[in-house]
Amino acid sequence: MRDGDLVHWDWSLEVPMMRGVSFAAAEYDVEVARVAADRSWETPERAAGRRVLTGMDREKRLFYGLRPSWVANDYRDQELFRVALQIDDDYQVFVDTPWRGRRPEELAGEVCTTLALPPSAWHATWHTIIPTLTQPPKIAGPSWRPSRF
Repeated sequence: MRDGDLVHWDWSLEVPMMRGVSFAAAEYDVEVARVAADRSWETPERAAGRRVLTGMDREKRLFYGLRPSWVANDYRDQELFRVALQIDDDYQVFVDTPWRGRRPEELAGEVCTTLALPPSAWHATWHTIIPTLTQPPKIAGPSWRPSRF
C-alpha cells in the first residue's frame, strides 16, 4: 500500500516475517522500473510472446470476437510459434508461424502483421470448445482447417 512517501508491505497468506516492511516510495519506484525493464531472463520464445501480446491490435481482434488466450512454441514442434485466440466460449483458433532461425523481434513482427489482416486471410486451425459445434467459426477463411490434437 502506498502512503505518501512510503510503500508498505503487509503479509496475508505466506508470512515470511512477523512484521510488515516499509520502503521509501521513490526508491521503490526506481527498483520496480529496473526490474520491469530487465529482460535478461527471457528465452527467445518468451521474448517473442511478450512482443506479440503487447504488439497485436487487440481492438481489431475484438471486432472479430477474438481475444488472445496464450502464445508459445507448439509443444509438438519447437520450430513453430503458436498464437491461441478464443472466440467467446465456443472456439479456439490457432495461428502458427515458423521461426526459420529468426530473432524474437523478427518473428513477432511477422505474427503481428499476420494478425492485423482480417482473420479470413489467415492460415489458421480451429477447435471447438463446445462439442456440439461441428462447423468452423463464422470468421473462418478458405485456408482454415480443423485442429488435430
